[in-house]
Amino acid sequence: MSSSPGDLAPMPTLSETSGAGAINDLAGFWWRALSFILDSIAVLILSELPARLLKVGFYPTVLISIAVIFLYWYLFVAFRGGQTLGMRIVAVRCVNMDGLGPVDAKQSAIRAGFYSLLVLVGSLYHYHTYTHPTTAQTRKAGEEAFVLFLLLVPHLVDLLWAAWDKNKQTLHDKVARTVVIRSKFN
Repeated sequence: MSSSPGDLAPMPTLSETSGAGAINDLAGFWWRALSFILDSIAVLILSELPARLLKVGFYPTVLISIAVIFLYWYLFVAFRGGQTLGMRIVAVRCVNMDGLGPVDAKQSAIRAGFYSLLVLVGSLYHYHTYTHPTTAQTRKAGEEAFVLFLLLVPHLVDLLWAAWDKNKQTLHDKVARTVVIRSKFN
């Protein structure tokens, strides 16, 4: 069967598993959500303290926040056994999807970088609009909320992806070829 230029190609898929069979002990969505909430609290403290102590403006605060987000998830996953503080508390671990071994520094950088990029897309508009609203923005709060929602969609989809994915992966897990499993030990 030949294909013509007008034929649609099959959708590319992100890898599922590389072995014969499913990955055991995948961390469920709610365990991941709980660890994410705990990690978000830690990141908020780590990023807001320097910004407030230095009394910097809006854009330096955004840069500090994104840098802290990247470094937090990169360093903990790459160099602390695949566990952030929140992951450690709820006993989950990020591992390499191929063989379920430790995540190397490159994978961790890709995972943290992709996640940071998604946060940046939604955060810039959010931070600027709600820290420096103009009179027109205040009057058009409904429209602004809609735009904010649209810019946060990629981040929300990334986080919610684990709820319906068969390997319980977020998009940043898929990009980095990692999975989060229940940890037998801390």
